[in-house]
Amino acid sequence: MRKRNIKKITASVCLALALALGTTGCSGKEEAASTVAATEAPAKESNTTEATEEAVAEAPDFSAGISDDDAAGAVTAEGASDITVNGHNVEDVSGSEFGDQYIGRDTVSITYTAPNPTGLLPQTVTKDYEFYFNKDSGSWEALNETLTACDVNNEALPGSNWKASTTNADTLSKLFGDEVPAGDTGALYIHFNKKVGLFAFNMKNEKNTSEERFFTSNGTGKFTWVGEAGTVEKSFNVVDGSVTDAGDTNITLKTDVDSVSMNFGKDVLPISEYEYDIALGLEVEEGKVYIEALPVFEVTSTSMDGANWRQATGSRYDNISPELTWEGYEGASKYMILMIDKTAFNWLHWCELVDASEETHFDEGKFSGLDQGYVGPYPEDLHEYDVYVIALANEPAKSSFKVDAIGEDIHSKLTDLNTAADGSIGNVLAYGVIKGGFEP
Repeated sequence: MRKRNIKKITASVCLALALALGTTGCSGKEEAASTVAATEAPAKESNTTEATEEAVAEAPDFSAGISDDDAAGAVTAEGASDITVNGHNVEDVSGSEFGDQYIGRDTVSITYTAPNPTGLLPQTVTKDYEFYFNKDSGSWEALNETLTACDVNNEALPGSNWKASTTNADTLSKLFGDEVPAGDTGALYIHFNKKVGLFAFNMKNEKNTSEERFFTSNGTGKFTWVGEAGTVEKSFNVVDGSVTDAGDTNITLKTDVDSVSMNFGKDVLPISEYEYDIALGLEVEEGKVYIEALPVFEVTSTSMDGANWRQATGSRYDNISPELTWEGYEGASKYMILMIDKTAFNWLHWCELVDASEETHFDEGKFSGLDQGYVGPYPEDLHEYDVYVIALANEPAKSSFKVDAIGEDIHSKLTDLNTAADGSIGNVLAYGVIKGGFEP
């Protein structure tokens, strides 16, 4: 096409020169040649039209957009998992700034679980990926991506305990001022209170990139420096932070001195409540149960679809309790069944105390309704629900908890159950747990 256009332009220039000179620019053989050229001109025009129509007919068809598998493959290459393609928007961009090479664009909305090497704060991310159709190669290429949503499961934070793997003098100075003597050696411990606020991501935050999301938050906690010169404590507020595709979680914590951003999962590592209490020399209350020290037995359920509880267990559906089967634990005379919504601050959905001699299995639907101690899940979006089966030596002093209400976490409930009805301590023997989500 480009050569044909050049020839047309050359012929037009010749004609203009001839008119300017007042002559046809042809005589004798030249005139005959001109006549032949004029005679052939319609045929050339016809050939050009046919070639153009043929080129149009042979132009690649990109109207179907990129396939879901190929779109997901681009995200898989980044280490993502649980990939869902939400939709396509195919456009013709030929003639635009992309037209020389790219003639089509498919904007694909994709939701995925970001890589999480630390195992902490798993995140679900949604992005619009822009794939462009390369007319030369006849293939789609990913050239741009835009963050549209991010949801982080921060259930690891409320009530959790951490230890800094390394601590430098500058960090200590920003947190404690001059309350920690220069050159003191020791360890820094961090405790989040149980009601640390959920992350609120601002998609319009100009600091956001496709690989890193910034959030605001609220909540409080406590720093404790255990050093050779003594122990120093400081309260902190959770200010903000960010989470990356690579799994880095940076949280900014502010004391009355200054603020410090810490990488949780790398520079700061989780420790158990038992480790925390021992390290800080805390007086352990009588009867307190450390779940990390308890034996664990298996609990199974057929009332799950993959990783989620069946819809029938939800209170807006059939509102029936899930099927449960567990191993009998030696020495147990009672089992306490608890279903806790971890996402909604330990909202209790099921509480049932049964005799060990009678039950190590519940059929699905054995309990239904508040009067039977069961109110099924009813979240507006995906929540996580843990079902515990707790083996008890004897009748507990506290034999029930309020259902369909916010409550203490499992650690506090275990401590309550650890006191028997006769006042003896050590009533909790072991436990089993099965976890699953519920999404309406």
